[in-house]
Amino acid sequence: MITWILIANSAEAKFLTSENLRVVDKLKLLRELEHPNSRKKAAELMSDKPGHYKTDSGVRGSYAKSDPREIEAEHFAIQLAHELKSGWDKNQYKHLVIVTPAHFYGLIGKHLDNHLSDIVHISKDYTRYPLAKLAESLKEHLFV
Repeated sequence: MITWILIANSAEAKFLTSENLRVVDKLKLLRELEHPNSRKKAAELMSDKPGHYKTDSGVRGSYAKSDPREIEAEHFAIQLAHELKSGWDKNQYKHLVIVTPAHFYGLIGKHLDNHLSDIVHISKDYTRYPLAKLAESLKEHLFV
């Protein structure tokens, strides 16, 4: 049965496939995606400063804005979740392994369909690993 392996962080992702996870040396790269906005500084992503307010009693304050980098990470997580759903709907895989830092996995998980509940998650950032090193690292986590 075909397994998809998503290796991702908030700025880049690799979709890999394996026909047999016991032979992870034969991983195939399906595609790579990048999200350059996740690498930008928060100041580059913000349009302006938060607004301010003053109440009738003279209390002043400012409206809090969400972290722009977190918003960009969420956008990328949604894109990856759509890719996973599309692959599932087209019967391109039966098993899924997601290798991401824990926080980013939480962002992706919010957007996954319920049928993708049987997921193996490895809480690591292996996005910079070459395929050979990646295969070796996956063996350590999948077959302990």
